[in-house]
Amino acid sequence: VIDVDGIVDDALSTGHTGYGPTRLAILWRFKSEPYVVGGDRLSVDQVRLSSQLASLAGAIQQTRVDGQLAVDSTGITWVAPATGRALDTQNTQAEIMSALANGQTEVALVIHEDAPPVSLAQYIDARDRLHRVWDAPIELVAVDQTWPLTPDQVSKHITIVQPVGGNPAQLKIDKKWVDAVVQEISIGVDATPQSARAWWGDGGRLVKTRDAKAGHTLDADKSAALIQAATTGESDSNRVELPVATIAPPTQPADFGAIDVSTILASSSTTYGGGLPERSHNIELAASLLNGALVLPGQTFSFNSEVGPTTVEAGWQIAYGIAESNGQITTVPAEAGGICQVATTVFQPVFFSGFRIDERASHSYWIPRYAYQGNVGIDAAVESTVGLDMRWTNDGPSPVLLEVYADGEDLTVNLYGAPLPWRVEVDPPVITNVVTADPTVHYQETDTLPSGSQRAIEHAQDGFDVTVTRRVIQGDNVVSENFSTTYAPAQNVVLVGI
Repeated sequence: VIDVDGIVDDALSTGHTGYGPTRLAILWRFKSEPYVVGGDRLSVDQVRLSSQLASLAGAIQQTRVDGQLAVDSTGITWVAPATGRALDTQNTQAEIMSALANGQTEVALVIHEDAPPVSLAQYIDARDRLHRVWDAPIELVAVDQTWPLTPDQVSKHITIVQPVGGNPAQLKIDKKWVDAVVQEISIGVDATPQSARAWWGDGGRLVKTRDAKAGHTLDADKSAALIQAATTGESDSNRVELPVATIAPPTQPADFGAIDVSTILASSSTTYGGGLPERSHNIELAASLLNGALVLPGQTFSFNSEVGPTTVEAGWQIAYGIAESNGQITTVPAEAGGICQVATTVFQPVFFSGFRIDERASHSYWIPRYAYQGNVGIDAAVESTVGLDMRWTNDGPSPVLLEVYADGEDLTVNLYGAPLPWRVEVDPPVITNVVTADPTVHYQETDTLPSGSQRAIEHAQDGFDVTVTRRVIQGDNVVSENFSTTYAPAQNVVLVGI
């Protein structure tokens, strides 16, 4: 409440009344600074002021919020940090009273702040990068193939390093998972060059039916770095072009018609008829891919490379294959199941022709239908996903042509070429350490068969060690090699659909 009349009276009397020197001093102060009057003519409604300050305090009041940044397969959790604020009504009221008493028109509110331990600035970069990862799938591209990484996939392998002190939040990706992704892509991309394909044309002369193909190699280290950047939001784009080196294809003959492939160097035939339709499909597909392969002198033949990717996307079907895990050997569903029979049937004539064997692995247990002219121990197992290959080098003086065909019952491989300058001797297999198989039938439930149906996928077969000795003789030069294999005993296994 302001007593206006009283203030006016005080102002008029200032400098006009009182002791002379005092009046002169007041008049002198008027020249340099204002002179406050009426201070005792002012009164404040404390109840009303307290009410207004309480209302203002409610508007200002804010509870401190600690920031939160998290992610899982359902999405991103983001809570922005916020500073807590509270009006100090008691001290603010005192400041107001002081200002009124001194004629001031502005008063600074007394506000207490409670800052969160981590600022918004420490979260922003990690939050934005996390949204970049989550907003769209990451596409990894190599050799016209695409591997998508969905946000829910990536989120399972992201770790958010929460900010500590003045350090910002960071995104980390599981390196082991990135390496596994790179390995999977490598399986689909990596390929050594493929030889040309040829066949007999009119007049019995050899003609080219397909050019040799270039190979590809994924740069694993650079790819891992690019994937890590994409999965932590460091990349501006969610499309990642992975670096792939191209390997030049093998040199092709200038004149296919001049090549001498008139002699059958060696042959092999194994039976597959009556088996699973999926297995038969895979054998026949492999035969079609290998038929007509031309292996030039000095060239190394890679079974996996010449067949190419053995995936469902490439036309293969799920059949059964042998797997080993924790020392246990089992027959399991597998892409391209049956392809090892093709590798075995190719390996056998290569072996008996005397060509150099660079890589060969055996099956975990012996399969009787793979016997070559009654001899055991001459087989080959392949599995591109784990790098298991069958490779041999044409160390002869002229090209070798593969004829590979399947007629629904038998798979046959013939090697054609010019007569070789060596002869081959193979001793009968030496079998030792026979382990008698358990005849018990083991039933395994599976959801891959109709309920109640049964399928025998493995048959009891003794285990044993076997050594086959091969000698390649050219003049006085004799190259003798022992091919030793240990086969585990197989058991009777029947799958039962559930």
